[in-house]
Amino acid sequence: MTAIEAILFALSAAVPLAALVMGKTPERLASIIFVLAALFTILSGHFSGYQHIGILLLTIDGLMALSFLILAIRYNYLWVALLMGSMSALFAVHAFYFMTHRPLDRTFALASNLATVVLLASLAIGVWTSRHRKDEWH
Repeated sequence: MTAIEAILFALSAAVPLAALVMGKTPERLASIIFVLAALFTILSGHFSGYQHIGILLLTIDGLMALSFLILAIRYNYLWVALLMGSMSALFAVHAFYFMTHRPLDRTFALASNLATVVLLASLAIGVWTSRHRKDEWH
């Protein structure tokens, strides 16, 4: 495991945990969605033997994006729009590699990791801004 992977794994645990502890309802829901998607992604590789990983990744991405869309419609916060933007990038990368039958390479890893960092950063922004919100019902 490289240092960058270790940092990304640490952030993948720390930011959703902070959202659960310090965030309000939308941040908690977003962190639960993120953690469930991460767990399903890890488990899908192990249980499928990576034979159908493309379809599984696209399904997970689609469900994650749909969940974030529901959050965006319900809560209407800018940080959720950033979540949606990074999910569209992640979905596009996974779809490109699946449709072109390209092997998962360093470019795939870089693009996926970058989209994950943006997801985590937008969730962290949501936690930070939640301290200043008085009312979460619109």
